[in-house]
Amino acid sequence: SPTMLASSLRGASRLLARPSAALAGRALSSGAPNVTLRYFDSRGRAQGIRYALKDAEVEFKDERVSLQHIISGNWFNLKADPNISGPFGVLPVLHWDSYCIGQTEAIAGYLYHKLGHGEGLSLEESATSAALVSCAHQDVIVMCLQVLNVVGTAPDLKDEQIGQAVQSCTVRMNGILPRLEKLVGGKDFFLKDAPVMGDYCIYDALDQAKLILGDSVLDPHPGLKAFMDRMANRPNIAKYVASGERPLFLTGAPQEAQILQKIQNVPKL
Repeated sequence: SPTMLASSLRGASRLLARPSAALAGRALSSGAPNVTLRYFDSRGRAQGIRYALKDAEVEFKDERVSLQHIISGNWFNLKADPNISGPFGVLPVLHWDSYCIGQTEAIAGYLYHKLGHGEGLSLEESATSAALVSCAHQDVIVMCLQVLNVVGTAPDLKDEQIGQAVQSCTVRMNGILPRLEKLVGGKDFFLKDAPVMGDYCIYDALDQAKLILGDSVLDPHPGLKAFMDRMANRPNIAKYVASGERPLFLTGAPQEAQILQKIQNVPKL
């Protein structure tokens, strides 16, 4: 009947408008889980996971170990407790009801399945998502943190030396970005019409790269620029960022704002 058809179309429209939340809703239909994500008070290696949970409308406790615990040495006491530092004594750690898992990429793989990201994707496409997660954390974010570490641990560096560190990072990034541009092509997202875990992690990694290298680092890559805008404008992500809940810094170091200012003030080589 026309009424039934209209109802079906409205349902389909809602599904297309918010595909990640719809898939997650089916994946979590057994009831709201008790979820805690524990990491330091920074974006670091956990922010892509936060984005995925927020976008899927999963209620979770975003538990953060403060810098004061690290400075005071108390982190070593916390690290010794597997209820805090998980099975490997490192963060991030995810608690999903009674299950506890550590290591960023393992958590990402777990949530890929738990949130229904793999629906409609082949084994090969799922492997591509895992590869994107690895690229985000093992390549892009590591490079960004290396620059922050070089500048932050040697406050007497001359501008030329800072410029060399930034240039080295830029050269390496320029080897990665064209490959990511080719992978995303003209698509809305990397693998289907909704983001999966690889998308969330690449989004965060490239956002961190922009903070270190400047927004112009993506200028030669229109597909990636459009992807970044599309991710930033997803309602749940935009709301989360606007709320101020997202950690301010990449590392949580108190001098990070000054380090970033130093990097941005250095003339490009």
